[in-house]
Amino acid sequence: MTDKQEYIEGKAESQNSGSVTNVSDTIADNLRHEMEHETMEQAELDIEMSKARKTNQEPPSRRWIVLATATLGALFVSLQGSALIVALPDLMQNLNINFATIIWVLLTYTLAITATVPLLGFIGDAGLRGMRCIMFNIGFLVFTIGSLLCGLSQAKYNGYDLLAFRVIQGLGGALLFSNCFAIVADKFYPYNQVGLASGIINIAFAAGTILGPVIGGATVKASWKWVFFFNLPFGAIGTIAGFCFCHDTIFPHVQYASFNKLVKTFDYTGFITLTTSIALLFVVVVSALFPNGKVSETSSLVGMGVAFGVLFIAFIVQETYVRGGKRFNAVTAPFMDFRLFTNWVFNNTVVLGGLAGGVARTNLTFSFIFFFQGPYKKDPLMAGILLIPFGLGIMLAGMPAGKLADTIGFRYLCFIGLGVASVGTMLMPIIIKPETNTWIISLLLLIDGLGWGLYSSPAASISMLCILPQQRSSSSSLRIMFTMLSQMIAIVICFKVIISGMPPDAVQELFIFGGGIDAQYLNSFMHGWKIVQWITFAITLICCICAWFLPVRPVMASEVKEAIEDAVPASVTTEITEVSVVEESK
Repeated sequence: MTDKQEYIEGKAESQNSGSVTNVSDTIADNLRHEMEHETMEQAELDIEMSKARKTNQEPPSRRWIVLATATLGALFVSLQGSALIVALPDLMQNLNINFATIIWVLLTYTLAITATVPLLGFIGDAGLRGMRCIMFNIGFLVFTIGSLLCGLSQAKYNGYDLLAFRVIQGLGGALLFSNCFAIVADKFYPYNQVGLASGIINIAFAAGTILGPVIGGATVKASWKWVFFFNLPFGAIGTIAGFCFCHDTIFPHVQYASFNKLVKTFDYTGFITLTTSIALLFVVVVSALFPNGKVSETSSLVGMGVAFGVLFIAFIVQETYVRGGKRFNAVTAPFMDFRLFTNWVFNNTVVLGGLAGGVARTNLTFSFIFFFQGPYKKDPLMAGILLIPFGLGIMLAGMPAGKLADTIGFRYLCFIGLGVASVGTMLMPIIIKPETNTWIISLLLLIDGLGWGLYSSPAASISMLCILPQQRSSSSSLRIMFTMLSQMIAIVICFKVIISGMPPDAVQELFIFGGGIDAQYLNSFMHGWKIVQWITFAITLICCICAWFLPVRPVMASEVKEAIEDAVPASVTTEITEVSVVEESK
């Protein structure tokens, strides 16, 4: 493919020398093709965002307040998932919840986030005035209200009210997560600090994983309600800070999209088929792993599986042929523009990093929870504490890696980070046994965490920079969706491989209460546990190899846009509104 950056530089030189040349049809066609997805409103906003530079429109402290608010949101959304694991026995006892329902209490939160983030990403990129920060701020409020309602659940409903309230919590988390990275990238891009900001958010997410079991164990001693009520003061702070300080930059000369127009042209078929198929996939997988009455009968699972397949195929057809492909129209854009997946850097960092990398990280988390609560004979609280080195490694490497990515580039940090994680994972099944010293296990977890920390921050940063400014919410949302789906895949792997030979009662005892494993299941458990580590190593190694093909530094879409405007005739720039390209700088 023609090197577009060289072409742009050549055009600038020819313009400076006074010569007049025409843009080749090939380049013009490529640029038009890449930008067909934008409406006029989106294009105008894109151009203004691409011209953004350091200005005095906002005090310098404003972007740091926005980052602090986004960091607080990432911390507590991740904290809520890990803290709840420690509280499961108390929830089951005080709310009369059975094992199948308590599993849904855990996973409904994840399902709500996974099913709704694509819609929220679409809305965030639709060109509506100030919509990204509006959704983020509402998300903080909804998450706080959901936490309050969860803490008010009543025993007489046997946990079903808690399920509904967890959905509300998940919706709040989706509103926060779907726009979190996009908002921070918008604020920090003009200062070349996207990597630093992404690193701080990744640290917060890791900190939530670390602190969750500790906070859950401390609060549950007072009451299980405080696992949820603990979020309230911080949620209130985040909500107030968000509505006071977190606002999208409004460009006075931009004609923003109309909500009424969006409602009329929205791809309802794509939205309904994708959302329903995600929900069915969760129900089938969870019901197969954790039998729950008639829902788990073979006929029911087969029926839901067929429905999932039909709906997902309908979604693909709708997005690629009905609203996409040759019938594409920017005004009636598909719910998910599949041409985003033609961007190699996006696929590498969002699809591979989010889905495959998420499976690897979650495999480690779940497999070691089982290991510590089984062969190591610890309770859930102590198992969470023993996992701290993994999250600590991500925290220690996250922010420095993000800051370095802004200066020395992305490829080497991502490659070295995943290389370190691969080595650490490879050593685990070789070294670790039921009697292995705790310090050795902690060291291996720390090495793995450092490796993933080196990778995660630069990957999150470049996933925002390699695309158009008006694609950032979609990229952020898809990253979260793939990460959440990876958790489900990892649960399937761990439950099917590690503890598949154990009876349901023994699995419940191990997962909920811990405290050891029956000697008759120990050999089978360790054999499956090692297989999961080798699977994790293979996934991490594949991600490492692919990371080598990332650019050292991206030529951002906005930089290319400015160069095009300066280099080519006005008649061409009126047709070409933006370009998304990532090339290694020469």
